[in-house]
Amino acid sequence: MNRRKFLISSTQGSAALLSSFNLTAQQPRSEIIVGQSVDLSGPLQNLGRDYFTGAKLAFDQVNASGGTAGRKWRFIQIDDGAVPAQAVSNVSRLLTQDRADILFGFTSDACVEAVLAAPAFKASGRLLFAPMSGLASSGAGDRVVYVRATYAEELLAMFRQFSAGNMSTVTIAHTPAPASLATRNAAMDLLRKHNIPLPSLVTLKDDGSNAAALASGIGRTPPQALVIIADTIPAALLARELRGRAPGMMIGMTSAVDATALQQILGAELSFGLLLSRVVPNPHKGTERVVREFSRVLTKYLDEAPTAASLEGYIAGRALIETVRRSGNATGTPALLQGMRSLDLGGWELAFGNDERTSHRVDISMITRSGALLG
Repeated sequence: MNRRKFLISSTQGSAALLSSFNLTAQQPRSEIIVGQSVDLSGPLQNLGRDYFTGAKLAFDQVNASGGTAGRKWRFIQIDDGAVPAQAVSNVSRLLTQDRADILFGFTSDACVEAVLAAPAFKASGRLLFAPMSGLASSGAGDRVVYVRATYAEELLAMFRQFSAGNMSTVTIAHTPAPASLATRNAAMDLLRKHNIPLPSLVTLKDDGSNAAALASGIGRTPPQALVIIADTIPAALLARELRGRAPGMMIGMTSAVDATALQQILGAELSFGLLLSRVVPNPHKGTERVVREFSRVLTKYLDEAPTAASLEGYIAGRALIETVRRSGNATGTPALLQGMRSLDLGGWELAFGNDERTSHRVDISMITRSGALLG
């Protein structure tokens, strides 16, 4: 099946569901409705589409086996273009019109934060499960559950790798966006806590327009390593400028960067050697059972290469399905998590109850000349 038909199939039947609302309102529903606001057309569209695709694979897989306790999963996605106001509007629709049981897998840090603060979400009592955000703390308490580590933990893992390679001079380049500043501050706090020497800091404009000037300044006395906290395009622009001025510098980026788009922008030669942090196993060569299962179901439904984002979506979908199965309900409220302690998805373990994050694992990959991820 091609990607377009696969995406469209997620919303088929929604109109029929709405037209039959009055007839079925008093009857037990035979479906578990999952609602997602996701960037399918904005700056994070590749990550959003991959994350959605991976999750849909998980729901299609369980539906093919009869669903959960006899109930099939309906996965509804609405594009928000990474615009916070649109994400908030989408939540209202998902809760009122589509009658979503569970809110799941929103993308864009700004959209996630806006939704968690929105009156419609707060009044709903619903849980937001597995949003694709690495911000350190949402302040939403038991109303949100992440199945990924924070960006600050990603930076800590990268700095530890730098230390292991005897790299003592490191710089962080960050944008002035609120999410980037929050990540920078959380990372600095975490580095202090672990007694890791603090890096120097430089500011990259949100659109990357000062990349050349910034790289020129960095190149005069280049650090041994540099980490970029930015979205894909500004990160790629700075990396391209630095490759020409300081080719020996190690450059790292977080999971907020789309590896596929990064390589398309830079090309194979300039992409080679870049470090990317991952909050899931290696989607290409991971030995975990969940990676093998993901590869099989991806091959069954779609003819495309796996990515870290699609694997993350699949893991998130599997985590939600198993949580509902164990709890015996699909209300989508914090009660869903009662009794949940740990969950092994096939070599990838989640721990519930300690904080908002069920996973703190971070791996680091290097882009090879062939474009694959090593590590």
